[in-house]
Amino acid sequence: MKKEELLESLIVVGDLGEVKVYRVYEETVIDPKDDAHTSHKHNKGTLIEALRTELVRAADFVDAHRKISEEVTDKEGRYKAPHGSGVSGEPHNLQLEIEHRVLKEIADFIMKTIRELEPKRWHLAFPAEHNKELLDRIDPDVKTKLDVNIPEDLTKLKPEKLLERFGA
Repeated sequence: MKKEELLESLIVVGDLGEVKVYRVYEETVIDPKDDAHTSHKHNKGTLIEALRTELVRAADFVDAHRKISEEVTDKEGRYKAPHGSGVSGEPHNLQLEIEHRVLKEIADFIMKTIRELEPKRWHLAFPAEHNKELLDRIDPDVKTKLDVNIPEDLTKLKPEKLLERFGA
């Protein structure tokens, strides 16, 4: 991706527990390729325009971190697995329900952010196992501005590395 395509865009990274939104902008900096000998009293180094990121929004989605036992208040209806492993009879359906609810909240957060900040385009990184379902929940008017979609969890990546992953 070209530098110009990332400029004035938003990068949205997330998973079921958190979403971070970064604004991409340009800043004049000293070229990191200049070595220590280049910089001296009169020549501080070569100035270049470099892309930077700024965290503009972030949200935690607590439901994704809750244990099923916190959701189930009536433990009478739970089934025990052999040898007391504590597995209940319906955790799978409840877990799916929690995931669907969290994905809807994340989609709403992303749509609200894109509509309010009005970027020319936006880019997404969200884990493959939920990526399609998340995109299915994004309204068409917001989805049309989506430029790059990486089906991975990049929430732990440093902001400067995000630019590399999105092709800068």
